[in-house]
Amino acid sequence: MKLSYVSRVVRFIRARWFFLLDMPEGNSFENKGAAALKGHVIVKRGTGNSVTIGSGTRFDGSIEIQGTRNTVVIGDNCHFRGKIVVKDHGQTVVFGDHSTSNSVYILCQEGASVRIGRWCMLSRDIEIRTTDAHSVIDRQTGKRLNTPASITIGDHVWVGVGAVINKGASIAADSIVGAMAFVNGVFEGRAVNGVPARIAKRGVTWNRSRKKIFSEEEMNAWRD
Repeated sequence: MKLSYVSRVVRFIRARWFFLLDMPEGNSFENKGAAALKGHVIVKRGTGNSVTIGSGTRFDGSIEIQGTRNTVVIGDNCHFRGKIVVKDHGQTVVFGDHSTSNSVYILCQEGASVRIGRWCMLSRDIEIRTTDAHSVIDRQTGKRLNTPASITIGDHVWVGVGAVINKGASIAADSIVGAMAFVNGVFEGRAVNGVPARIAKRGVTWNRSRKKIFSEEEMNAWRD
């Protein structure tokens, strides 16, 4: 279902699910067959913005947009719980197919984008932000030092509780980010933790199941 203009529309899915969609004319919302919608999607100002929620996805949170030509895509068969804030213009937030989040705050601002891969698992109290939302300035030159930058999280990445994924971070596919880690660089390793984060171990992977031994097929089931 694709909607090009919605003004203060309230939807109920089952008795306990409340979903508010408020998008002025010139913006679009597409529901490709979500399993459940709870929370709200609001464009506070701007046009040319689009929001898509994929088939089989359970959405429990909020998306708020201020700006123009921004795109937010929640993929198929996801379970998204959290808040996405997009400010400024021409930015993209992608939450890949089969990914889950327990509670995540995504701030996409200053012309930078956030791309989260497929089969990712994000724990609770996680922040992902393309900007510090303030300036750090070199007194000699007057130049801003903490410029914004896009964030990329590869496929099959597990992000532990309380982690902060900061501007410019790039995390390789099939990685693990430890609890409370602060990630602000490019990591090609497999397990990172610490403040700031560092590569802790290579040659590891992860799985949602809990047992003593995993086969090669089970370890690579997320690949296709």
